[in-house]
Amino acid sequence: MQLNYLMNLSILFFLISCFMFSLMFKHMLMTLINIEFMILSLSYFMYMMLNWLNLNLYFMAFFWTICVCESIIGLSILVFMIRKLGNDFMNSTSLIK
Repeated sequence: MQLNYLMNLSILFFLISCFMFSLMFKHMLMTLINIEFMILSLSYFMYMMLNWLNLNLYFMAFFWTICVCESIIGLSILVFMIRKLGNDFMNSTSLIK
């Protein structure tokens, strides 16, 4: 396949995940899944760009480290919400409490 086609496909996946993120904001778990899909499409695009520019892939390791930390924080917030509130609805949380 052509590189241009794969890059456009990864950008399309990112835009679809952004659209789904804006639609599925009520449940914390669906929000986290959409964010992970965004990260996956961005990392695929970044891998293609780094290979095209003949650069080192060390930045990918750094990017994946930050992504794993973000995922762990998101899952810990999800577990905290389920233990405290009993569900993962974003509408039931309030900052005024």
